[in-house]
Amino acid sequence: MAAARCSCGFTEAAGGDETIGDHLREVFTPEDDRGSDGKVHREGDRDLFCTCGTGGSAQILDAHFLEVFTPADSIGRDGAGHWPLA
Repeated sequence: MAAARCSCGFTEAAGGDETIGDHLREVFTPEDDRGSDGKVHREGDRDLFCTCGTGGSAQILDAHFLEVFTPADSIGRDGAGHWPLA
């Protein structure tokens, strides 16, 4: 099975234990953790839940972070485009 790849060149195989989801959160999450809704989103004191209350599993929490942090143009804080490649 091939490792997931990002349009920027990141691959899960080269990223060690970092997944494509980890990579996308890293490039899209602003320094202040403030999402597109103006609220702060980060993993809270309860495991697998965001400080806003969303979560319950790693998959739900990961999807939530990508939803609130990914800009419409998929341009990361590094100025490069980031989207998963099939």
